[in-house]
Amino acid sequence: MFSIIVCSIRPNEAEALRQNIAATIGDVPFEMIAYDNRGTGKGIAEVYNECAARAKYDLLCFAHEDIEFRSEGWGRDIASKLEEVGTGVIGFAGSTYKSAYPTGWLCTRRWGVRMHYVQGRGEGEHLFDDNPDKSYYSEVVSLDGLCLFVHRRVWEEVRFDDELLRGFHCYDVDFTIATTIAGYRNYVCHTQLVKHRSSGAYSYDWYHTNLAMHEKWSDFLPLYVAMPSVRECEDLERRAEAEALRKVMQHGMFEVCSWGDIVDYIARYPLKFVSYKLFAQTIKYRLRALLKGVKR
Repeated sequence: MFSIIVCSIRPNEAEALRQNIAATIGDVPFEMIAYDNRGTGKGIAEVYNECAARAKYDLLCFAHEDIEFRSEGWGRDIASKLEEVGTGVIGFAGSTYKSAYPTGWLCTRRWGVRMHYVQGRGEGEHLFDDNPDKSYYSEVVSLDGLCLFVHRRVWEEVRFDDELLRGFHCYDVDFTIATTIAGYRNYVCHTQLVKHRSSGAYSYDWYHTNLAMHEKWSDFLPLYVAMPSVRECEDLERRAEAEALRKVMQHGMFEVCSWGDIVDYIARYPLKFVSYKLFAQTIKYRLRALLKGVKR
């Protein structure tokens, strides 16, 4: 029933995941394809496509090796949803809105977020549970790649873009934007729970890959599950632009977010609270970077 596909660099974690799945999936068959990607030079999109092409089963699961299923008997529930007409990709963190600005799947922290997963290790674990509609499955347009379920027929139509995305960034947002544009409905699952031990990695490589991915979809963005009003659209894009600027500063990428970029944003939106907040965040991140430099 399920082919679990992992792009692995830590075989012990992949084996721990296999054992976890065997103990929790329930009475459904599965295989695990743990591709040892150490030293191959292959990006995750290429590995996922290659493994999906030789998978035994039609229900595909593209998973990070550092996840753990916390629910038991999840196999039949996920399978039932994947077999519904129109279902695209199922994950555990996503958004009902994807901005035209180069954000990740999370465009703003106040609108459209849908999540149901545990993040962290040991005492640092935190449950993210955003489900304002109290749905079993929340429809979204983009998903985080910690764990993605998709039927083979959908993957065969869309596939991961291994020509544009040759590294390890943006494959998840790109793939789920593609399924949305193809007419499928993506979902965040609230009926089952997973744990993800690590968080995302942000670098200049991520930034430039993200720009290229957004350029690819520029004629289609922004995307929404339900179209808001013109005023709401403008407000969301304004907040998403600020979030994109904040994200690169948070991770020290000041070469692509200068004071000039911040001043330009504030000049365009001088009376908006988000402008004052962005200015304060700019001071915070630049001071932090300066202090780190002094400590070195």
